[in-house]
Amino acid sequence: MCIRFLETDVRAMGRTAMGVIGMNLSDDDEIVGMQMNTQGTELLIASEKGMGKRTELDEFTVQKRGGKGIRCYKITEKTGNVVGVKAVTEENEIMMITTEGIIIQIRAEDVSVIGRNTSGVKLINLDEGVTVAKIAKVRGKIETDEAAEDEEVVDENTSEIEE
Repeated sequence: MCIRFLETDVRAMGRTAMGVIGMNLSDDDEIVGMQMNTQGTELLIASEKGMGKRTELDEFTVQKRGGKGIRCYKITEKTGNVVGVKAVTEENEIMMITTEGIIIQIRAEDVSVIGRNTSGVKLINLDEGVTVAKIAKVRGKIETDEAAEDEEVVDENTSEIEE
């Protein structure tokens, strides 16, 4: 479930305050992420079995805080539970890490934009028993392989070069 509400619905409080309820959760529900609409125009959702999708933020109607929210992902045995959400644009890149420590980086534009109540498409191939642990949005561009080949890499721990 997802809920979209205005930031102004949450009043300012002191450091020691407990805060206010943002979303009313069922017993087995938990919050996996929170994003602001200034961070992107689409919501990228990834599940533990390597499925994911992008959905336009406009598909999520604005509600009052403290509500139940609306369905944002169709959870099935094939998809598993949702492990992460990120607000993205087409220019962003996403990194996914598995429980085995494998990390991949994908462009957000390569993930299909589909409706709110759907399962998504396969983002990563996983071995049996391996799941997606976490997703993160890449903040800066990663250096290309061609530029890395032009630079000389020096290991500061090596005192002499073996021939």
